[in-house]
Amino acid sequence: MIKFKTDKEKTYFQIETLDDIDYINNFNLVSEVLLKWSRLKKNKEVDEMIGAMNHIAFYNLKIKKERDSMFDIVTQARADKNRAIIRARKAEKKLEEI
Repeated sequence: MIKFKTDKEKTYFQIETLDDIDYINNFNLVSEVLLKWSRLKKNKEVDEMIGAMNHIAFYNLKIKKERDSMFDIVTQARADKNRAIIRARKAEKKLEEI
């Protein structure tokens, strides 16, 4: 389960998930039609479009993986920064007590 630090992160993730579902539905629709046409009669243009759709799918997966990795890196960096701030505040408090 993904834990979100802010409502903004949660909203971003929900929007991205909806966009991903929309992309998958559209991609499947086009792919099914192209495969149907390909089975009916061999056609060089249809075969080229199928190849292009495969390229689009792999490119999209690469972009999604990069986006998700970036989100993870930013989330981790933010958590590291917040931990450092908390440690610094604790150290300042201890110094003030001395």
